[in-house]
Amino acid sequence: MNVLGMETAGPVCSVGIVDQEGVMAERAVRGRKIHSVRLLPLIEDLLAEAGLSLEELDGIAVVSGPGSFTGLRIGMTVAKTLAQVLNVPVVGVSTLEALVYPLQGAGPVWALVPARRDEVYAALYDCGDDVPREIFPPASLDVERLLETVGNDGRTLCFVGEAVEIYHEQLGRKLGSRACFCPPELNYPRGAVVAGLGRRRLQGGRGLDACTLVPEYLRPSAAELVWQRRHRGEVRGG
Repeated sequence: MNVLGMETAGPVCSVGIVDQEGVMAERAVRGRKIHSVRLLPLIEDLLAEAGLSLEELDGIAVVSGPGSFTGLRIGMTVAKTLAQVLNVPVVGVSTLEALVYPLQGAGPVWALVPARRDEVYAALYDCGDDVPREIFPPASLDVERLLETVGNDGRTLCFVGEAVEIYHEQLGRKLGSRACFCPPELNYPRGAVVAGLGRRRLQGGRGLDACTLVPEYLRPSAAELVWQRRHRGEVRGG
């Protein structure tokens, strides 16, 4: 089964293809151009490197969130369009799970992704087995709540994700020697990891029709917040 994976939830646009033997090809780029400009050329180059045509793909996997609202919509749109055109199943993969999946054997791992207004998208996983087991479910937490939560855990904790780069010092002060930080290059989900997780789910019969796939925002977008306030009479229409 050849599965294409896409990650567009953060600043790195990453794509990968896996088959039964593992990674066939992977491409990633971080820069000023937005994902809507980068994604399709990356997929085209990726297929060429893997020696595949679009018609040889058996499934599509895409990061479903949390993360950038715009980035998630771009990835979702491309994934759903490809799935419909190729008539193949599609599956969403959590950004947080994609971050911790390569850390098998690391024990308890917090995955942290930046959110707005001094908040983080966070989840805690037990990475002691082959597949990470969710301990603290994905949530949007303010930094004080996050520090309080991790501070009450007496174990050594590993941290991974883009938000770790932002709150590294605060976490270090709170936990001292009990804080373990992953190398910076692991703080962004990889397209090949998304493809690998997606392939496991597709083989388990968890593929979706393109029309049923939706993002996992965890909190309303800015536009939705304004809409809610307007309909509560807090914002005047303009």
